[in-house]
Amino acid sequence: MSAEQEQQEEAPEIVSEFPAPPKFFALYADGVESGPAPPEPMEPTYHMFGSPYSTQDVVPDLLPQSDKKLYAQGEDSDVPVDYKGQMKKINRSLLANFVELVDVLIKKPAMFNEKLDDVELLFLNMHNLINAFRPHQARETVIQMLKTQVQERREAARDIRRTIDESRQAVERVHGELHEFNDDAVAADGASSAGTDEDVKMENADGSGAAGNRGDQANASAAANTAALTPAQQEQAEKAREARQMQEQFFSALETAMN
Repeated sequence: MSAEQEQQEEAPEIVSEFPAPPKFFALYADGVESGPAPPEPMEPTYHMFGSPYSTQDVVPDLLPQSDKKLYAQGEDSDVPVDYKGQMKKINRSLLANFVELVDVLIKKPAMFNEKLDDVELLFLNMHNLINAFRPHQARETVIQMLKTQVQERREAARDIRRTIDESRQAVERVHGELHEFNDDAVAADGASSAGTDEDVKMENADGSGAAGNRGDQANASAAANTAALTPAQQEQAEKAREARQMQEQFFSALETAMN
């Protein structure tokens, strides 16, 4: 045997910490759509890691043998079973058997296993009764969870509506202040134009040529000012109207989405 072979045999074997992925993963390298569809679930049972599993969601029965069930099952009768009374009866039997178990340990230790089996059977019966309530518990849990989600969504919707109302009031308040500012500006411009007209009339009443020339110049200037201010005022009014329309569209769309 050569030295290289001896070194290869003495070298530690490299083992992956995690198992290799299954070989069929290569079928889905280009996406899930490229590979074959998964097989249908096997019914009624399937095996995984050597253990059988059922595809039907049923509550497991801890006592398959009906002769070991110490409570009324109500399968052959229309009268509902009083599970609460049955559990109280088993609980009293457990207390009595525990006292008997202690007595057996003192007086007849050889009968310990027999009495222990009786206690175990009583516990299995009680757990079987408890498992009968699992579907009801699951339904009540889902109902409570859905109620909590509905309450949380209602509170969130209430907060959103309150925020919408506050935003609407703030926007309306700002629009009101903007309109008041525009009205004041228009009134100030009107007063200035009226004062200019009064001066022109007074100068025309004096009859002086120079004053008439100055009046003509003042009228021309006032007309120019009026012509210059009117488009700006119209632009401000148009912007205010567009802002109000956008506000109404936003709030109407938000209310529609909320409803």
